[in-house]
Amino acid sequence: MKRQLIPLIIILPVMSLFFSLKIYAQSGTGELPGSKPTPAPKPAPRVPRSTAPAAAPAPSTLTFGEERKGKLDPKTSGKGAPGSFFEELVLNAKSDDLITFHLESGNQFIGLQILDKDNAEVALAKDPSGDFKINTSTGGMPADGEYRVRVTGPVSGKNAVPYTLKVNRRGLTAIGYAERFQKIYANYRESDPASVQETVTKLEELGKDDASRPTTFEMLGLVYLYGSKSAEKAEQVMEQAIKANGAAVVKISFDGQWRKMSKLRSGNFGFEDARVGWLRIRPGQLTLTDLSNKTLASLNGQQIKELSKSVTSAYNLVSIIADNPRKPFVFAPGSMQLAEADLVIKLIQNHVMGKTN
Repeated sequence: MKRQLIPLIIILPVMSLFFSLKIYAQSGTGELPGSKPTPAPKPAPRVPRSTAPAAAPAPSTLTFGEERKGKLDPKTSGKGAPGSFFEELVLNAKSDDLITFHLESGNQFIGLQILDKDNAEVALAKDPSGDFKINTSTGGMPADGEYRVRVTGPVSGKNAVPYTLKVNRRGLTAIGYAERFQKIYANYRESDPASVQETVTKLEELGKDDASRPTTFEMLGLVYLYGSKSAEKAEQVMEQAIKANGAAVVKISFDGQWRKMSKLRSGNFGFEDARVGWLRIRPGQLTLTDLSNKTLASLNGQQIKELSKSVTSAYNLVSIIADNPRKPFVFAPGSMQLAEADLVIKLIQNHVMGKTN
C-alpha cells in the first residue's frame, strides 16, 4: 500500500497543476488573460491651413536723384491718424549729407515725415522752393544709418492719391565739410611725397562729395602745383575752383615797392625788399595779397593795360602794367618755373581780361 500511495502523491499534484495551467492559458478568444487587442492605426489628423495674414512687403529703398512715384491708397497704405494714411520708404544717409526732398501731389495736404531707428521723428522744414530740408542744428541727419521716409496725408473716399518723391543730395553740410577739410589741411606736409599723395586723394574725394565748395579745388591746385609739380593738373582744378565761384590761387614773391629784380649786395639777383604773398584770379578780377591775406592791390580786366612775362636763366617773372593805379606790378610765381609763369598768364588772360590766345 505504501508503494502505491507514493506515486499517487506525486502524480496528483502534477495533474492538478496541468489542468490549472490549461484553464489560465486560454480564453474563449485564444488570448492570454488580461491582454487587449492591438488597435488599428488611426489616420493622422488633418492640419488646418494657416489663417495668419501674409507679412507686409518690406519698404523699398530710396536712391538719391531717383524720382519715385507712389500713391496713398486706403486699401493698401498704412493707417495713421483717423482719415490719414502713409506710404513708407527707406533711406540710407550719413550725418554730413546735405539732403532735400521734392514732393509733388495734387493734394496740398500731403506731407512728409522721417523716423530714425528708434522711431524718433527728424525735424523738417520747407525752403523757399517748397522742398523739404532737414531742420537739425547741423542741417543733416542725427547720425549715419537707415531712416524711414513716410509720405503722409488724408484720403477722402476710396480714390487713391498719387504723389512723386525725389530725394536730392546737395553735397555736405557746412559742419561736415569744415571738419573734413580742416583735417586734410592740418595733416598736409608739402615736403613729404606720401603726404602729398594722400592729400591729393582725400581732396579729390572731398571734391566728389561736394563739388559746390571752391576751397577744395583751391587747395588741390596748390598741392598739384607745389607738391606734385604738375602745372597741367593744377590748371584743371583751378578752373573748377573758378567755376565754383572761387579763385585760382598761386604763391608769389615780390618787392615791397613792386620793383623789378636787381643785383643785390650779395651779388645775386633778387627783390631788394623781398616779400611773399598770394595771387587770386577770379572772373573779371585779380587780387594781390600778403601772407595774411591783406589786400595789396585789386585789378579788374579794364585796368590791366599790359600783361607780360620776363624769362631769365634762373627766374620767370610776370609783369602787369595797370592804368589805375598807374604803376607796374612785378612778381615771381612761387616755383619761379616757366610752366607756372605760363599758367598765370593764361589764367589772367582767360578769366580777368577775357582774352584767349
